[in-house]
Amino acid sequence: MSTGPDVKTAAGGATGAGQGGPSPSPAGAPEAQSYVLLRAVGQRARALRLARQLTLDELSARSGVSRRTITLLEAGEANASLATLDKLARALGTDFGSLVVDRPVLPFVPEVSGEVAPVWQDALGSTARLLVAHAAAASIELWQWELGAGARYQAEADPPGSEELILVTSGELAVEVGGDTIALHPGGYLRLPSDRPYAYSNPAQTATRFIRVVTTGAPG
Repeated sequence: MSTGPDVKTAAGGATGAGQGGPSPSPAGAPEAQSYVLLRAVGQRARALRLARQLTLDELSARSGVSRRTITLLEAGEANASLATLDKLARALGTDFGSLVVDRPVLPFVPEVSGEVAPVWQDALGSTARLLVAHAAAASIELWQWELGAGARYQAEADPPGSEELILVTSGELAVEVGGDTIALHPGGYLRLPSDRPYAYSNPAQTATRFIRVVTTGAPG
C-alpha cells in the first residue's frame, strides 16, 4: 500500500486542517470524483467504527493512525494515503476494498473504468482506480493505474504472502524492489511478491498505463 501522495480533492491539492473547501470541478473530473469518494469513505469508516463500538482513541490504538487523522477522515475533511486506509480497514475488521469501493461489481455486468473515482492521484496527472475488490479466502483487487511522465509511487510492504500481477498496457514502467529495477514495456507483465517495500516509476516522457491484480491475506 501507499506511503506516497494522498488522495486529492476537487481543489486539486491536498486537503488539510485550516484549508477551505474544494473549488468547483466538472462532475466527471477525477478531482470531483475523488472528493465524493473521500467523503463516502469517511462515512463508511465512521459507520464501521460505531457498529464495532470503538472510540476514536481505541481505533487509533488498533490501527496506528492518529486520532486527528481519523476524525478528519470521518468528517470528509482530510486526505488519507492508501496505507492509512488499509490500516484502518484492518483495524475495523474489514478489507481495503470493502472500505473504499462504493458498490460491488456484479458478474456479467459490463462496467466503464472512467466512471470509477481515483483512489490516488498526483499533480503529474497520475491516477489509481480500484476497479474490483473481491473478498474471498484472500482479498483480491483489480486496479487501473496511470503514471504521468516522471512520476514515482513508493509503496509500503503488504502483509506476508501478498502478491501482485502487473500488466503494462502502454508506456514504460520501472518496478523497483530490493535494490533492483525491472523494466516493463507494453504487453510486459510481472508477478511481484509485495510483502516488501517496492515502487513504481515512469522514466518516459509520456504517461504509462498498467493493470494490477493484488492479492493479500484476509484481515486478522
